[in-house]
Amino acid sequence: MVPEISGGPTFWEHVYRYNYASGFVKGRRVLDIACGEGYGTAALRRAGAAQVTGVDISEDVCEHARQKYGLDVRVGSAERIPLENASVDVVVSFETIEHVSRPQRFVDECARVLTPGGKLIISTPNKEVYSAPGEPRNPYHCSEMTEGEFLSSLRARFLNIKLYSQHPRSAAWWSTRMLAADDAPWDRFPLFRRLRRSARFRLAPCAVGGPSNQWRSAVVDHILDLRKQGPSVLIPFVIRPLRRWTGDQSFYFIATATK
Repeated sequence: MVPEISGGPTFWEHVYRYNYASGFVKGRRVLDIACGEGYGTAALRRAGAAQVTGVDISEDVCEHARQKYGLDVRVGSAERIPLENASVDVVVSFETIEHVSRPQRFVDECARVLTPGGKLIISTPNKEVYSAPGEPRNPYHCSEMTEGEFLSSLRARFLNIKLYSQHPRSAAWWSTRMLAADDAPWDRFPLFRRLRRSARFRLAPCAVGGPSNQWRSAVVDHILDLRKQGPSVLIPFVIRPLRRWTGDQSFYFIATATK
């Protein structure tokens, strides 16, 4: 995600992920693996982390993050993280593991650099929704996972795994999550469809449009406070606990896992 140019859904998905991760980093040593442009790493630092290190495979990207945000960013791969054993308390990894040819190796590396009791916060597309029939395939993904595969990869090295979802494609008609879904079952009724769209436009504009230029230019400042974006029940980008009874079929999984 590049704040200045990324489309609405991509922008808001990443902003809400880093907002969620910011609640785990105060006073901690943090690694943001595949940190990219650096806005998220900078937000984690601003959230009170004792130390934040970014790692990305591109030297040009690392230099950009150093120059723009003054970050400690190092060149390295997800399968060979350039940090010492047990050197960080929190690893943040958003939309990384699906790009890695050996995902279990990546999970092992995250566990290696974490201290005992350290926490991994990780996201990945839900293969059964993200790459469902009719959905465009992402040519840069080589290791998309189902829920079972994702949990299995984490359980090999981590305990106390909690699974969350983001950006529901659909949800059961009786669940409030259908208000945030791309395809709400009640949308077949024109009145409901109009009311839901009107409520989103007025109360939660991020659910239906891209960010303003002010948001793009000051994304680090805004990541830590999303309260002005409207009621969460209308916003698909909010991180929600995965609940079977909601019929939640979301594009992304987010997990927290303790070493």
